[in-house]
Amino acid sequence: AFFPSEKAGNYLFGIYILGAILGLCAAKFLRMTAFRGLDEPFVMEMPKYRMPNWHLVWFMVYNKAKMYLKKAGTFILLASLLIWFASNFPKSEENLNDFNAQERAIEQSYLGQFGKGIEPIFKPLELDWKLSVSLISGLAAKEVMISTMGVLYSLGKDVDETNNDLKGIIAKNIPIPSAVAFILFVMIYNPCFAATIVFSKESGKLKYTLFLFLFTCTSAYIVAFIGLHIAKILLN
Repeated sequence: AFFPSEKAGNYLFGIYILGAILGLCAAKFLRMTAFRGLDEPFVMEMPKYRMPNWHLVWFMVYNKAKMYLKKAGTFILLASLLIWFASNFPKSEENLNDFNAQERAIEQSYLGQFGKGIEPIFKPLELDWKLSVSLISGLAAKEVMISTMGVLYSLGKDVDETNNDLKGIIAKNIPIPSAVAFILFVMIYNPCFAATIVFSKESGKLKYTLFLFLFTCTSAYIVAFIGLHIAKILLN
């Protein structure tokens, strides 16, 4: 939606490679700071290469699909319902057939008031309150950001990543430097709520979960800020 369709694959590949590079840099940084110490020996026996067992393949596919459906039926559904409620209440007495009235109604809703409140935090990244709210909703699940943006741009709830109307409005209202900052922030900041819970259980300590949140969000903010200004320089 942010970039021309014919070049979207190249941008996606670049984002993937950049994510891998940033992951390696983060691992090296943490190894030199928070996780200093002697290396512990680790031995792993590699299994022999063989034709896959179709029963095992089906079992793995079934479990992965089950996990996603469970995620979609809990975190994504609840977050989407919360976004819908917050964007529709309190009810406006204006005639909502007019587009400008719809915009005012959303701005005066609970979600709009919340977005206006956190907008100064993301102002250095040149993200408006709608993108700021989308980032916050992404803490529940990154997929929720699409429906959030659809609601905030007055397109209703039947919105997904293939919706051409949403793509057109996003391309029209969001400058490319801001889009770069938004994408970089989404790529780096805290994973979804389900992944955070798993991380918390595996680490066994709350401080590591708090560290995950602070480290990823701070890193995302810094990288997004740098990416914003690099994009401005390249475009100028």
